[in-house]
Amino acid sequence: MENGINTIAVYGDSILKGAVTGTDSGHLFDIIENDSLSLAQKKLGFEMNNLSVFGNIITKGQRKLSKMMERGEKFDLAILESGGNDCDYDWAPISANPFPEEGAHKPRTELSDFIRILGEMTSLLRQNKITPLIMTMPPLVPDWWFEHICSGNNKENILKFLDGNPHKLYENHERYNMELSDFARANNVQLVDVRKAMLSAPNYRQLMCRDGIHPNEKGYEYIAEIWIRELPKIKKEF
Repeated sequence: MENGINTIAVYGDSILKGAVTGTDSGHLFDIIENDSLSLAQKKLGFEMNNLSVFGNIITKGQRKLSKMMERGEKFDLAILESGGNDCDYDWAPISANPFPEEGAHKPRTELSDFIRILGEMTSLLRQNKITPLIMTMPPLVPDWWFEHICSGNNKENILKFLDGNPHKLYENHERYNMELSDFARANNVQLVDVRKAMLSAPNYRQLMCRDGIHPNEKGYEYIAEIWIRELPKIKKEF
């Protein structure tokens, strides 16, 4: 690209892997060929090492990045995409007992740890003269996601945990995303706001799988257009 960014590494979860759910394959999820970054790559012509993994949380991304830096691997840009799994809970024990005596249920990665590790990853990238780029979390559809997590679980207990308000799922998701965006601004890390762009669509639900958290094929095409528009604007730091 004209901005000098020609090699990109991607540390993300199922969103940047291109996972879709609710297909006729019988699988828990399928990985589509035309994920958002692969579509953008065809248009913009950069080289890419997509290290995104279904179910990834930020600690796993950090370990993978650290190993690559120890090996001395080099690239121009690293896209960091995380949060959707980090802010989520293990719903089976919540279904069994929403308020255990031994302590409250916690998200997979607590928010303070999430932001701390994000900071460590961006610092490590800059120490190795690699430009960090943060992607915001695509918006979830809270009522669809609520029905999805209740499938096979005790819906009444999950609703108790949510204080009777399934929209708390969106609020928790939004809280992580806001902190992520605040971190980017405070630390001068460039950001591609996929969440804002998707919420600007006439009906973002039409871009999402029925599980309420993964984009569908149209959603990935929509995100690809965001990458195609925004990646050439990114400033190479080194």
